[in-house]
Amino acid sequence: MTFSAMATVDLEQTMKNMALQYKQTRDIQQSADLVPILDELIILTQQALEAKFAEDKATQYTTGLHKVLTELKAAKSAAEQDDLPQAKQHLQQVDALRKEYHKLRKVSFWQILFG
Repeated sequence: MTFSAMATVDLEQTMKNMALQYKQTRDIQQSADLVPILDELIILTQQALEAKFAEDKATQYTTGLHKVLTELKAAKSAAEQDDLPQAKQHLQQVDALRKEYHKLRKVSFWQILFG
C-alpha cells in the first residue's frame, strides 16, 4: 500500500474544491474549456469516494457520489463531442444530486434531542 493510499481523505476540503471547480463550469462557453475542469471534478469525486463516512449514511453517500461520477463522465463525454448543451445538462444533474444529498447531512432538531 502506498503512502497516498493510506492518507485519510479530508472530505470537507475535497467538497470545497469540488464546489469551486463546479462554479467554474457555469460561465464556460466552449466545450474544450470544460474538459479539464470536468477531469478535475472526476478526480475529486473519486477522492471523496475514498473518505470514511458515518456507518448509518455511508451507503447513501457513496450511492450519491457514484451518481455524481456517472453524470460528470457523461458531461465530459458530451464536452469531448463538442455538445456543450448536453454537457451543461449533465452538470445540472450534478447540482440536483448535490442538493439532494446535502440534505442528508443536516441533523434534525429531534435527532439532537433523542439521538
